[in-house]
Amino acid sequence: MATIGSSNHPGKAKWLFIVLFLLLAAAGTLVWFRLSAPPSRPFTVPGSQAAASFAATIQPEEVKKIEVRLQNILMTDVGFVSWYQQANTELGLPAQWSGEWIAQDQLLYGFWLAEQGRKTSFDQWNKQFRTYFLSPRGLVYPVRNKAGDDSLEMMTRLDSDARLEPAADDSESWPDSLLYLRVLALAYAKWPSDSLNQEETGLAGVLTQVIGTGLTPDRLVAIPTSAPTQDPAATPTPRPDPATEQEAASYAGDPVIRLAALDLLALKALAELDPALDSRYAEAVSLVQEGLISEALPLYAYGFATSQQGYVRFIRPTPVIDLQESLACALHLAEIGQLDPRTLSWLLEHLLNDNVLYTTYHITQGQPSTAEESLAGLALTARIARIAGHEPLYRQAVERLSWHRATSPTSSVLDAVFRQDSQGVVTMTARDNILALLAMS
Repeated sequence: MATIGSSNHPGKAKWLFIVLFLLLAAAGTLVWFRLSAPPSRPFTVPGSQAAASFAATIQPEEVKKIEVRLQNILMTDVGFVSWYQQANTELGLPAQWSGEWIAQDQLLYGFWLAEQGRKTSFDQWNKQFRTYFLSPRGLVYPVRNKAGDDSLEMMTRLDSDARLEPAADDSESWPDSLLYLRVLALAYAKWPSDSLNQEETGLAGVLTQVIGTGLTPDRLVAIPTSAPTQDPAATPTPRPDPATEQEAASYAGDPVIRLAALDLLALKALAELDPALDSRYAEAVSLVQEGLISEALPLYAYGFATSQQGYVRFIRPTPVIDLQESLACALHLAEIGQLDPRTLSWLLEHLLNDNVLYTTYHITQGQPSTAEESLAGLALTARIARIAGHEPLYRQAVERLSWHRATSPTSSVLDAVFRQDSQGVVTMTARDNILALLAMS
């Protein structure tokens, strides 16, 4: 007979067993989850507001207005069309939309969604992008065109269910695929999952095959060549051929690695997945760094001609540098901590003193060669300034970019960043507005 103070040993043993069993089960479950969880792959991209040492100049609600207008004007079931032209009654022009969807526009938007931590929106975007822009082997098609007699036919209304021209597999773009790897790497670092892991590692495997043996050209461009020199000692003495003189600046097609296509941070992430690509990453860094034009003009050449083993500084008929292409190179270097301080000084001088960045600059004179402002250049400058921790430059770039936002309540592009030509025609591009989102938030 049990008395007060005695122990009920069978009952205590039973409860002790249950508690021990639960503890072991919990520990086993924890170990299982750790072993079965996707591997951890941190991926940090500098340049966001969250990583900045100073506050943004644009309020979140203003950034939201830009995104809403972007979606309302340019979004379709395929993605963002590349541009919209506002109707102009004085010129008798109806509203028109581009008939092409550019992969890089979609990718920059997906990157922005991941950077902002918007998982639901990112998942929807990723499903849409994979449906329309991935080839059967998983690489990215750079452009999708509207089906029709003219693949670049402009639309007088925005078709949400536009039919697309078939895409040829040989049009795959490894630079755009590399940008997609950056997007997936950031998304996976934020929201590790088996599906994102498979998408990232699968794309990395294909990219390894494409660029594993060496960085391959992504463009065929016309490079100026010298006219053949005639021998004055020849008999009879040759006379200049008028046609030859006129064609002295002849052109030849050459395969070129575009420096702006070398997303160094993405290549670094690819090399971390496959250490055999460390040499490709180092090669890319060196190519971009050595593409600096001069101390007087610390911007970057267009590309590197593999056949000539030399840099192609420009591809236009005149010797001018495209600012957007050049600043993309500077941003890639800044993201890996290799920004040349002379480039930052050049941006400071031109933006703080002139309050303007132009689309092109003359290579030897260093002066603007156009009156057209570079909206993309302003946005890229803002990202570079935020990485460099230079608040005055950042504020100047964003304020000038904001100056190009539509404020008229009657404008169809109200709140968006827009361009206006000499005739007063207003154009809104996906690229300008997505880069503005990346610069302002």
